[in-house]
Amino acid sequence: MPSITTQGIVLRHADYREHDRMLTLLSPSMGRIEALCRGCKRPQSPLLSASEWFALGEYVLYAGKGHMTVTSCSLTETFFPLRTDYDRLKYATYLLSIAEAAAQPGERAVELFTLLARSLSRLAYTEKDPQAVSAAFLLHLSAVSGYRPRLSHCVRCGRRMKDEEIRLMDIENGGLLCKNCQSSLTRARPLSPAQALWMRDVLTRGIDKTDQPEENAPGALLGEYVEARMEKPIRHEGLWR
Repeated sequence: MPSITTQGIVLRHADYREHDRMLTLLSPSMGRIEALCRGCKRPQSPLLSASEWFALGEYVLYAGKGHMTVTSCSLTETFFPLRTDYDRLKYATYLLSIAEAAAQPGERAVELFTLLARSLSRLAYTEKDPQAVSAAFLLHLSAVSGYRPRLSHCVRCGRRMKDEEIRLMDIENGGLLCKNCQSSLTRARPLSPAQALWMRDVLTRGIDKTDQPEENAPGALLGEYVEARMEKPIRHEGLWR
């Protein structure tokens, strides 16, 4: 079988034997890929940097019996500054875990790949608040995955809500919840009008162009919302302020 060339971001690696690693890659054309990277732990290996977390490059893979093997990589980016800032590093590794859970083997993931690469770049090379960057990633991921939250109308009764009425977001049903539709059985979380406005503006204009205050980014809420949709909790102790 001929080799396969694809862009990839290393989402995770696990040591395999003395000098090898098993990589989990996110590919825009192939989704989540598991690939063996032989000899990459040797000090002089040309694949050493390409087998680290966050590595982005063009990977050449050989499809053998039962698994893929990395044969070479033209490295594009390592996002090295993430390794020198623990606060940004923990948010970046959380995004890798979310991307790994969202991506499926063999399914195109162009939007997820682009979203992850741009978010890692913002975390590594800008002064933007890492919680706001991560919240924007989760918000746009929900949009491209088909479960964009409803931020203008009650998700239960459909009534358009005024900004001053906004108090709750229904996690299960994915949108604002008016006071008439509140129930003790509803999995709802507090949401302020300012947080709803931040989400609307970031969805429309993007994190780079919004003029909404970064402190209004509802990171914890969006994390819970996305994880509920994926039905897979992601560890994030001490992540959200």
